[in-house]
Amino acid sequence: MPRFWDFSLPTQIQFGRGGLRRIGQFAADLGSSAFLVGYQDQTGLEDAYAKAEKLLEKAGVKSTTLYTIPPDPAAELVEQGTELARQAGAELVVGLGGGSVIDVAKGIAALTRLGGTLWDHTGANPQSKPILDSLPVIAVPTTAGTGSEVSNVAVFTHQRGGSVEGVPIKDAIFGPGLCAKLALVDPDLTAGCPPALTAACGADALGHAIESCLSRRATPIASALACRAVQLILDNLPAAVADPADPEPREPLALAAAMAGAAFSAAGVVVPHAVAQALGAVLHLPHGLSVAHATRAGLAFNRSACTTQYAELARACRLSGDDEETLADRFVETVNDLLDRCNLPRTLSVPADVPDDLLEKLVRNAYDCAPVPITLNPRKVNEEDLHELFNELL
Repeated sequence: MPRFWDFSLPTQIQFGRGGLRRIGQFAADLGSSAFLVGYQDQTGLEDAYAKAEKLLEKAGVKSTTLYTIPPDPAAELVEQGTELARQAGAELVVGLGGGSVIDVAKGIAALTRLGGTLWDHTGANPQSKPILDSLPVIAVPTTAGTGSEVSNVAVFTHQRGGSVEGVPIKDAIFGPGLCAKLALVDPDLTAGCPPALTAACGADALGHAIESCLSRRATPIASALACRAVQLILDNLPAAVADPADPEPREPLALAAAMAGAAFSAAGVVVPHAVAQALGAVLHLPHGLSVAHATRAGLAFNRSACTTQYAELARACRLSGDDEETLADRFVETVNDLLDRCNLPRTLSVPADVPDDLLEKLVRNAYDCAPVPITLNPRKVNEEDLHELFNELL
């Protein structure tokens, strides 16, 4: 734990099933013109989008929609959306969707207020500046994964800035201005989420929570939130994957995602997220699946340096053991078992036409995408270590 630390959660959280019905009144308190950001593929969420538009209108809030967001959004999409938000005279931005949608909403809100481009604020840019201000954002998550509704970061794919020719980078903008004004967390919006997506999102939240406990920047409050999030995910993710229609596990999973988001905003993430970002950028693997693979490898890699943290996590999850070494091993086994039960694969399928220098590209991209998580890792990480981690995954 650092000698001095701080913790801030500037986002107001309104949590509860059926909470979407209050979106109009919350939006009206922030402005009279909303820019509503949503998925390009709205399958299963059609009613939610229609309801949000109707409630905004009923509250006297004019809404302009941008329903074009895919997974892993490109930086250019945010800049195009910013121009549309300015033309619409948007006074607030609403993100209704998973992490990709909420990240785009936060990016548009920031650039609408500050001008410039995302690259001005991206970590890979040596002259990057933190986001200090933005239009107010209402974040309404429809998955229980990224915790973007309460985090101070947003991640986008950039075609420039990497050290590997022709390989994009996935990197974050960051700063207190990226914290949503309001997180409207309605667990009912995640009900019916397909099993594979539920599992991948749960793996992402689990990675955030575990890594915030291991970070060199871990704090007591962040770790307390993270430990509780891990326990909630272990207890509820298998049931949500097994029966998408069951509403009961959705509430604790939505809570866990928000708690993990708040935890990693304060403490940061570590080397598994650097590995996951590179898998996404180089092999185009979905982020949650990348995190699941990286979590398995990261737990093994950090085992020797994290006995105390693993044992603390084991106790939070009500695991038993005679000593800290046993508890730490139990925790690793339990996480791997959870990922197995949720049908998240242990091995990575690699296309047959990958380049001979794939390992080198992955290592270099990890440094491009996520140098800070590498430095925050509890065990020192060098290029040889990253080679071994990627080689094990492949």
